[in-house]
Amino acid sequence: MSNKPVVSIVKGKFPPDRQEIDRMVRRAIDLTGGLQGKIKKGSHVVIKPNLFAPYPPPISVDRRVISSMVRLAREAGAKRVTVIEGVSMGTLMKRVRPSATPCGMNRGFKTAEVMRLLGIKREVEEAGGEVIGAEDAEKVEVNIKGGIALHRVNYPKVVLDADCFINIPAMKTHTMTMVTLSIKNLQGLLDERGRYYSHRDDLQQHMVDISKIRKPDLVLLDGLLGMEGMGAGEGGTAVEMGVIMAGYDCVALDSIASMCMGIDNPLLVSTTRLAAHDGLGTANPFLIEVAGETIASVRKKFQLPATYTMPIDSLVTGIYPNIDIYIGGACSACWLMAALAESQLAKVPQRFSLIVGVDPKVPPKLKTDMAHTFFLGECALATGGDLLELRNAMQLAGIDRFLGGCPPYEQSLVKLEDTLISMGYLDPQELVAKAGKHREEFFDYYRKYDPTWEAEM
Repeated sequence: MSNKPVVSIVKGKFPPDRQEIDRMVRRAIDLTGGLQGKIKKGSHVVIKPNLFAPYPPPISVDRRVISSMVRLAREAGAKRVTVIEGVSMGTLMKRVRPSATPCGMNRGFKTAEVMRLLGIKREVEEAGGEVIGAEDAEKVEVNIKGGIALHRVNYPKVVLDADCFINIPAMKTHTMTMVTLSIKNLQGLLDERGRYYSHRDDLQQHMVDISKIRKPDLVLLDGLLGMEGMGAGEGGTAVEMGVIMAGYDCVALDSIASMCMGIDNPLLVSTTRLAAHDGLGTANPFLIEVAGETIASVRKKFQLPATYTMPIDSLVTGIYPNIDIYIGGACSACWLMAALAESQLAKVPQRFSLIVGVDPKVPPKLKTDMAHTFFLGECALATGGDLLELRNAMQLAGIDRFLGGCPPYEQSLVKLEDTLISMGYLDPQELVAKAGKHREEFFDYYRKYDPTWEAEM
């Protein structure tokens, strides 16, 4: 008998109905050896799906895949099944709600609301389970044995105490990690601070360290609708894959899944390579047994994010005529944040200066006044010399254009957007209308794929 880890691939008719999804989920798990010995009578099973935002697939895992897993767990003898997730920090903090109040626009969605809106709460409860948002779960402080980038976190007690832990990732690309599969999916279990401050150039090792807290007993991957391009959110594009995958080795599953996405060398995915290096599983595809369909029979060449196909400077410097960017000694995370900040500044015709990095070189006199000059990131804010004098002058004048943080992530981007609104360059009502239009586009697309779905507003 082979000692190789098994990863199953099941392909079904597309688009699948509920019965077909149930069949595919059962078949994928059976091909890996089934649930016998994984779920015992009277046990507590915890399931962690990928719910990125208040949008249905491909941005979030299909609710029917989740409910199928809940039913299977109950059939296997589980007394209690809990579905837990924490949405992206952009969803939690920055996302504009498609509604306005007399006081202006609202931002942010909590995970519990996303679960209700997508119909996941109802599906899970009808299947015999319960849902909880990571923000609302009881946390305990955990020291991570063998942690390299991450050493101590606040972690949901319900996951630590579970008799069986099941990971349900989606099959998507990601601008910061190339792909987001089973290893990255566990990021949503951390508290808000842990999720927020991970988005640096050590993000991949951070993700791997999370898996050292509690390795999943089973991974069930939703590859019905994949996502390519600028994922893992609404910047990506749907790919009709029509597959469900399963395995007990999360590293092996990510390795094979990335090959199904057209990445011939799975070790190019840093989370997979680092997890194998740290002894969490098998990444070498020659040491993995694939059951069911072959990789070649389902493989599609996913378009990778531009951050993995183009030099990062081509996304940041020399692009926008109205932006002078002074960047030097900046890490890869700040280069990406600079690109995101520029995309906001480019929306208005006025000229702006953006200062980024530990030692940016600037001319004696900028082309912009202080009100149109932004400092991005802690390194830029800590720079001395002429930039220190400029920063002091801005503070004395009461001009706050300081977008701090390491990295300068969602909170800084919110501040930038709010500053442009206060300067009269952005209209909050237009942002609200755009959010509503954007949401309906995703809703309309998914309704064609699954006519039984309707958002629970």
